Amino acid sequence: MTDVVLVDDNSNDADLALRVVRKTASNSSTVLLEDGERAIEYFRQLMDSQTDEVGPNLPKLLLLDLKLPKLDGLEVLRFLRSHAVFNTMPIVVLSSSREISDVRKAYELGVNSFAVKPVQFDQYLTRISALVSYWLTINELPRGA
Repeated sequence: MTDVVLVDDNSNDADLALRVVRKTASNSSTVLLEDGERAIEYFRQLMDSQTDEVGPNLPKLLLLDLKLPKLDGLEVLRFLRSHAVFNTMPIVVLSSSREISDVRKAYELGVNSFAVKPVQFDQYLTRISALVSYWLTINELPRGA
């Protein structure tokens, strides 16, 4: 089972975020998806792996950028929240956008949290570390999720 799925097309941001995830939660497994289409394909495969008795093994956290090629993060979010199987999966938008319309739309579509990517390196590390620490060690997911 994957603990953290990161959807981000910026290779520098993605590499840094994955390193922070691995350092913050050293036993966690991660998956990087580089565009919205690949993200939806990944989650469709999780749905297809579901049996009647057992739901899919959901990630403990999805870190989702908004500005993605092919399909944007809001489309991925819309897809996920339109399928009940993903209702308990924590989704955090991690974006460079501070546009109030992006924040509002993300919450309307069911995001659990919206975090802006800091420009400064040390602040970026701190923010990712805090997010991962909270969602993987403090937050309690429903059993079986």
